[in-house]
Amino acid sequence: MKTRLPNLKEFITEANAFAAKVEYVKPALSRAADIVVKFVNKKTRKDFKKFPFAHTATIDGQENVGVMFYSSKGKEAFRVSDNTSGVAGVIGSLQYFSNAEQPVADFSLEAGTNKIPIIKLLHEFVKLVMEDDYYTEVVAESLEVNEARTRALSTAELKEVNDKLNAGDSVRSIALSLDVPYRQISRIKKGVAVKPVDSPAVAQNDATLNDKVKYLEETMEDIYQISRRVGAGAFNSLFISGRAGTGKTYNVERALKDEGLVEDQDYVLVSGAASVIMMYKKFYQYRTGTLVFDDCDAVFRDENGRNLMKAALDTKKVRKISYLKKTKAVYDPRDVDPEEEFNLLEAGIVPNSFEFYGRVIFISNLPKDKADPDGAIRSRSILIDVNPDDSTLMERMKKLLPHLEPTDMPMKEKEEIYEFMKQAKDVSMRTFVKAAGFKMAGLPNWKRMAERYL
Repeated sequence: MKTRLPNLKEFITEANAFAAKVEYVKPALSRAADIVVKFVNKKTRKDFKKFPFAHTATIDGQENVGVMFYSSKGKEAFRVSDNTSGVAGVIGSLQYFSNAEQPVADFSLEAGTNKIPIIKLLHEFVKLVMEDDYYTEVVAESLEVNEARTRALSTAELKEVNDKLNAGDSVRSIALSLDVPYRQISRIKKGVAVKPVDSPAVAQNDATLNDKVKYLEETMEDIYQISRRVGAGAFNSLFISGRAGTGKTYNVERALKDEGLVEDQDYVLVSGAASVIMMYKKFYQYRTGTLVFDDCDAVFRDENGRNLMKAALDTKKVRKISYLKKTKAVYDPRDVDPEEEFNLLEAGIVPNSFEFYGRVIFISNLPKDKADPDGAIRSRSILIDVNPDDSTLMERMKKLLPHLEPTDMPMKEKEEIYEFMKQAKDVSMRTFVKAAGFKMAGLPNWKRMAERYL
């Protein structure tokens, strides 16, 4: 069950702005919620206070009106939700938030699903909130808490647990997010010394990871070196495929500039959606230069686009490129006189056939088999496929932290972003730079924003 929860400030702002739209809690639910908070406060001593307005949340895809309570002694909050399941009872569920600013509840207990009396539900709820050892022994299984109590923690797991505890995360949320024993985390929180135990496989895994990082670093260096040679005219083409945000484009551009090429004079970078006719015109414009097509995968889905790429990427020194489809964007030199031809070129209209002496670097974020399913493009070009897994990319990112944009950001802050990236939906260099932008802009909720919008 996922429950979105704005923070208290957002609630108040919304309530003041849209007071006329505020929904009202059912009297029965309001009375039940008052009883619940008395019980919870008595058992936890966290002094939860009732929020004065009803709160509408999306629970399992449905709008649900409930009552919010905020602790006066910390950041905690909980919600008493209306029963919309059709099962007898006023209360539908209880959601707990260890940090009221977080968008998703740490846990939720459903009265109807569990089919237990409300008083028992409340006892279980309080045990969860208080992180009682009794809960881990008696209730954990029924609520699907990971409880491999006898399993030791590895060095890496122990570090992650301590980092999250220091960040204020609850034992419950850590157990679920890291898939580690609840009891072990609880012991660490209480100050009990926990000795990590690494299996023999860990050393092997570390060695394997180091090999993967080395291979990725070598691949990036190869992209740089071969791109320089393409810019110098030693090769006609280079085809780079694979995972986005690994540094493919960065290394290509760096290589061409280091080779002495000037953008928009000696080479051009075409990014994003590009039509076949647009690509054809760029081939003509830079017929003696270097063209870099970045993430222009749409041309591969067009037969004319594939034929165009095949011609441009051929191994011959001089290649003939044609666009024979009838369109006002091209002209047949046989049908016009020199003066008319000059005027057409001035207007951006190009000949339907010409000799191509240039070089091409094509960068795709698709796997090679999807970007070039029949292998026709690969067979005409040097192919470099870049597909590191998340752990490999994260390890390389760690090494590159001092050099990643923004270069003027303190290393401590970059390390904070790096730790955040471990839970990011999209692990990439680009995501790191964007998240750093949120933080550099001084946004207090940059982590939440990065999680939602990057």
